[in-house]
Amino acid sequence: MSIRLEELNTEKERLEGDRKVLLDRLQEYQQAVTQAQQQIQAIGGAIQTCNFFIGKIQSPQESESNEKESSDDNS
Repeated sequence: MSIRLEELNTEKERLEGDRKVLLDRLQEYQQAVTQAQQQIQAIGGAIQTCNFFIGKIQSPQESESNEKESSDDNS
């Protein structure tokens, strides 16, 4: 069985094409991962902001209920 130079060149071109497609996909996936990481960070920041405001709202209520409990215990 003999392999011709033309067959090897054809196979090499096909493999190079496949490699280029995979490299392009990899770049797209890496960009998607970067974008997802940025979105995760943005959502984390939004969660921190929500927690900050939740804490601001809950703090006065908790203080009032603690004061009421203290005054009820002293009566």
